[in-house]
Parts: sequence; structure tokens; C-alpha cells
Amino acid sequence: MEFKYIGKSLTRPDAVGKVTGKAIFLDDIYLPEMLHASVLRPEYAHARIVEIDTRAAQREPGVVKVVTGADCDLRYGDNIKDLTPMAKDKVRHIGEPVAAVIADTPQHAKAAMQKIEVTYQPLPVYTDARDAMADDAVLIHEQNGEYWTLPTLNPIAGTNIANYYHLTKGRAEAGFEEADVIVEGEFLYPFGSCAALEPHGAIVWFKEDNTIEVWSTSICPFIIREDLAHAYGIPVADVRVHIPELGGCFGYKSDITVEQTVAYIANFVPGRPVKWVASRQEDFTSTLIGHGIRTRMKLGARHDGTFVALKTKVYHATGAYADTGVNVTIGATHNSTGPYEFPHCDLEGYCVYTNTPPVGAFRGYGHQETQFAIERLIEILARKLGASPFEVREKNYLTAGKVNALGERMWESNGDIIQCAEKVKRAVFTHQKPKEDQAYYYGRGFAALMKSPKGAPFSTKGCYIKLNIDGSASINMGGAEVGQGLRTVVQQIAAEALQIPPEKIRVYPEIDTQYCPYEWQTIGSMFTIQGGRAIIRAANKVIRTLKQTAAQVLRCDVDMLDYDGEHVYLRSDPAVRVPITRLVRGYMYENGMTIGELAHSVSDARLPRYSDPDPETGQGNMGVTYTFGAQACELRIEKKTGKIIIDHFASSFDVGKVINPQQIRGQVVGGVLMAIGATLYEKLDFDAEGRLRNPQYFQYHIPTLKDIPGKQTVEFVETPSAIGPFGARGLGEHPVIGVAPAILNAIYDAVGIDYYDIPITPERLKQDIEAQAADAADKGAA
Repeated sequence: MEFKYIGKSLTRPDAVGKVTGKAIFLDDIYLPEMLHASVLRPEYAHARIVEIDTRAAQREPGVVKVVTGADCDLRYGDNIKDLTPMAKDKVRHIGEPVAAVIADTPQHAKAAMQKIEVTYQPLPVYTDARDAMADDAVLIHEQNGEYWTLPTLNPIAGTNIANYYHLTKGRAEAGFEEADVIVEGEFLYPFGSCAALEPHGAIVWFKEDNTIEVWSTSICPFIIREDLAHAYGIPVADVRVHIPELGGCFGYKSDITVEQTVAYIANFVPGRPVKWVASRQEDFTSTLIGHGIRTRMKLGARHDGTFVALKTKVYHATGAYADTGVNVTIGATHNSTGPYEFPHCDLEGYCVYTNTPPVGAFRGYGHQETQFAIERLIEILARKLGASPFEVREKNYLTAGKVNALGERMWESNGDIIQCAEKVKRAVFTHQKPKEDQAYYYGRGFAALMKSPKGAPFSTKGCYIKLNIDGSASINMGGAEVGQGLRTVVQQIAAEALQIPPEKIRVYPEIDTQYCPYEWQTIGSMFTIQGGRAIIRAANKVIRTLKQTAAQVLRCDVDMLDYDGEHVYLRSDPAVRVPITRLVRGYMYENGMTIGELAHSVSDARLPRYSDPDPETGQGNMGVTYTFGAQACELRIEKKTGKIIIDHFASSFDVGKVINPQQIRGQVVGGVLMAIGATLYEKLDFDAEGRLRNPQYFQYHIPTLKDIPGKQTVEFVETPSAIGPFGARGLGEHPVIGVAPAILNAIYDAVGIDYYDIPITPERLKQDIEAQAADAADKGAA
């Protein structure tokens, strides 16, 4: 197809407001008679609450109410109802809400909160899933196994295992009998934070008319609406949720995070809105974190490199509550095969309660953590076989006709990973690698990858389009703009579908559940796929309405008419036409009589055949659509310090169709930089007592402009998808997936050290290089 607006680099419609500082974020919002909350966090990561004394706090200036969880029986959660808005009998992690003060100013609330005294009875603390799974481990949730869960989940009562997931294919573990060579290893992707610039926050207002109004930094307003309605026993229509501009997400603003807690607090002061915004420390400890995935993996292959069997055990430290982490565990497990076919699979995932903040979505959603393991093992296998790692991969890629671990057959429309790999290889591996010199070691590494959306079967995205009297269009949707350029995508897809210039399309500036069409959540790199289809469907409905009206005006059959964005005209005689501007509100004759309908429409889109898995094998349509890609890097290691310098990073993805070249490149470059941070610096450092040692930006090292690779090659393959708009696929999360294994494979290429966990800090690498040299010297002397 020839496109007029798709494939062009348009300026973002929200750019001006953001660069001038006039965009409205949650913390900019002030309402009449608004109060402020400050929340007390515990001294211990696991303890029984013996007593809470709030008397001194109640006497502080400006205090309206002091709230505890003493009488809180509310449980909530969309997958496992294990969450509570405020601790009642015990605390389970260091960031849990224990009590709160509502006051006239944030300063008064915080001062009074510090006067609350709590007596605790400490309990054993587990920050590692393996320790929490021990036979003698104290239960973090005594009610595990009694909570309501989705019927597909399998909690193990009497343990800290919130869910056990098992997927098998072929002969499962027995398939290793066919293997000539076996390699195995244990890999760790540690805890990390999305660490968005804007912290979490919410305003909740219980109104006198028994309705609730909410402003939140979330990306799931419709889930918030439904959960609050259920919690407080009112109709869903009586809860209204606003999402203003968002200052980043990267995953951890999906699901319900702070809204139920702020609502519980605000419930004590009906008639007054209550605002709470996380401090930077609270954003690290009291919202959602990511990762905490330990993967034990065994890979079996034949002598020629053909994969035979894969066994994976994922031990996921999912935190004090598992509702938001359970699907990360499942996604990590069934995607642990990476972009490869295995005839036999035995994949297990343990979602384990630990005394750390709850784990939720993090860009990549379980894919990078276990594909880190498979990509490292393939390199080790290739060395054991004496084969090229590229050739080993090429024998086993999930190409058309092959079947993944879920039993889904791949088609050409799923994309071409071989082309992606070739583009990356040409960028990085076709020239001579620099030789070691006095200052540096040099290395190159490669990784292939794939990602599925990991959504819910009922997830949908809606679109409302209204044509205006001048032929311009107003579009309303429920998708959250978190910096990814969603509004630009909406504008361009709508322009192409309606055949009108993008500058004549105005995209919604905020989400309001009272007016926006339903959207489950803006997650899983699914907005372009689903939201784009919803836009095209809505546009087609609008065009159909225009044609139906024009058919009455021109006295002809609808199927004889065409549309070009400005007119509806007779196909056999294009001079016979009616301007769109005369049709958008119905056609008015000179005598005032009007015929036809208003040119507006609502439509939505889901993923086809998204369904629950087979109860015995776990197989089913849980992926549906995939984006494949490949990544590689060239790096040097400074001998003096152990510092890793990424000189060149290359990425290629089969995205089906590039909607906006400038924007999609920004997604890739940003995602690569984010994952470089995870690989080289980032780790939430919990001590043995579950306290976080680095809950601030100056302690938790996120990458900056100084850490950008010296050169980035970004190329795309465009094999049209059968599902997405104009053949497009999702890409938002994919650039983070192959970065860690590509870098670690390059480190091995440079210095011959295999790493099985991250981050690889300069101090650690320098120490390991020196230890390796000392071992070599000792062996030489012997």
C-alpha cells in the first residue's frame, strides 16, 4: 500500500505543552477544601502489629483525622485478592502503609505522622524466593490458598508459593533423552525500579452525593473505577477517574498501586478531596518494583546444534503481595524459550511471597529476565559444540511453520527474525574487532529475542471519533500517554483512515472515564495493535455514515459511492459529489429539512482468540501476536577501572509497518539505554532485614545522556502483521529484552568471563579480571 501519513515523522501533538511547562500533571492539581495525607511506613519488613498509639498525632496542628487499618477488612486484587489498603494485624514489607494522617497541609500531615508510635513483634524476613520456599519458612500470608483467585491460578496452601505455573510440550523433561549435549546454569535478574521522573500519586474525593471522583498517575483508570465501586458498594457509573498528563511509567503505574490506599484514607473525611503524592523514597518502597527473577535452565541439543529440550524453573520473588506479579511469573516462564523452537519443554514458574515491595509490571514484563538466561546458555552451548553461535541460533529460530512452547504455530505474518539478525550482524560483525591494547579489552556480543503482549483475554481498546462541521476530527480514547508518543500514533492512523491531514485531527489531552471509551490498561506494547485497529474501525463507521447520507442526497446506492476525505462522490462520475462539511451533521436542504445521521462513531478492538490455557499442559493461545528482533553491541573494557564503554549498539525489529520513523527510533534508543542501566548499574539493594539501602536517585544509578552508546544502529524489517493496523506490530518494551545478554556475551568475548547475573559494575568486573589473571598465573607456576 501507498501511505500518505503513515511512515512520516510528525511532531508530537503534546510537545508544546510539555516543553513550555504548561502541561498539567497530578501534583499541579488543587481542588477546593483539599486535604493532604502522609502515610506511616513500618520499621520492620515483617512483623506483627502489637499496638498503634495515635494520640500525640491527633493533637498536632492542622490535623483533621488519623487513620489506621485496625478495622479494615477490605481485600482487593484482580488476579489474587491478597491486597489490603492498610496493614491490619501485620506488616509484610518495609513500604507498607501502617497509618496515615489527614491534615490541612502536606507539612502538617508529615509532622503529625512522625508522632505516631507503633509497637511491633518482628518476624523472620525473606527477600529471596528460595528462602521463602523453605519447608520451615514462616508464612507471610497465613491465608494463602484461601484468597479468591482467578480459576487458572494454583496457590499452594501452607507455603509461601502464591502460584505454581507449569507448561509442558512434547515429552517434557523426558525429551532430554534425545539430547547429545546438555548445558545448564542459574541466572539472576535482580530487583529494579521503573523510577519514572513523576512519582505515584492520587487525589480521591468521596462526595456528599455518594459518588467518588479520582485523579491518579495510573494507566488503568477503568480498573480503578471498577475496583473502587466494588470496594465501596456503589455502581461503577458513580466512580469517575481522571488521568492527567503522566511523567513516565515503564510499567509500574499499571494495575492498582496506591489508589485503594488513598481511597481508604479519604473515606474517613467524606466531602473533602484528599491528595497524596509519593516522596522519591516512597516511590521506590511503597508502589511497585520489578524483576527479582532467578532462572534455573537446562538446554539439550543434538551434535549439529538442533535444540531438543528445554527445562526452566523460574523462582520469582514477587514481594509481599502477588496480585500484580503473578502474571509476570507466568510470562517469564512460557517466554523462557526465547525466539526458538523446542520439541520438548518442561517449564515451571514459582510465584513466591517475599518481604519486599510487591513486584508488578516493568518494561519487558518477564521476557528479558528469562531470555537473558536462554541467550547466555546458547553461547555456552555453541562453545561446547565448537560451533558458531549464529549458526546454532539459525537452526532453531521460530520461523514460519514452527511451533512455540504454547503450541502456537508461527506464520510468515508473525515476522522475520532471520532478517533482523542479518541486519544486526552486518552492523556489528562484518568488520574486524579491535585488538587488545594497553588500555582496553574489546568484545562483541549478540542476542535474539521475541515478545508477546501478555494481556487479558477480555482486554480491549475503544475509540470515539466525531467529525466537526469544518471536516476536522476530534478523537477520544482511553489509552494513556506516558511519553511513548501514543497521541502521535492516534493522529497518524486516524489521518490515514479518514484521509484527512493530521493537523485537522485533535487527540484527547487527558483520560476521563465519564467520557472516554473503555480501555483495560495501556500495557503490553498493545496500543498500536489494538488501539490502531479500533481507530480504523471507528473511521470506517464514520465514512459509512457519510456515504449513507450522501446516497440519499445523490439518489444512488451506497456501494456506488467513494470517499476521499473532502467529498463523497459517485464512482462512475466523480464530478457528482457532496462536500464532507455538508454531511457531518446530516444533510440540510434549503427548506431546512435534514436527513442522515451525525458523523460520529465508537468502536473497539481485542486480540483474536486470546484464551485461557489447557489445564493439563498449559498450552493455548496466550501469545497470539509476536514481535521478533535481534540486538548486538561492541564494547571496550577499561583495564585500569573495569569500566564498560558501549561503543556501538545495534537493534533490529520486525515491526510490520513503521508508523512514525523518528518516534520509533526514540523508543528503541531509550529502551536500549534503560536496559544498559539494568545491566551495568541498577539494583534495588535490600539488606537481610528487608530494608532498602538505596531508595533515592543519587543512590540508585539510572543511566543518563553520558551513558548513551557512542553509536546506535536502529533498523527495521516490515513484514505486515495480520492483526495490527496497516500491518503494524507493538514495539514499546522490546528494546530492553536483548541488551543484557548481548552485553554479557560481549564481555565474555573480551575477557573470557561468563556472568550469570547482573549488574556488572566496574568494581566487580575489575576484581574478576584480576582474579582470573591470578588463577592463570597460579596454574602457570604449577
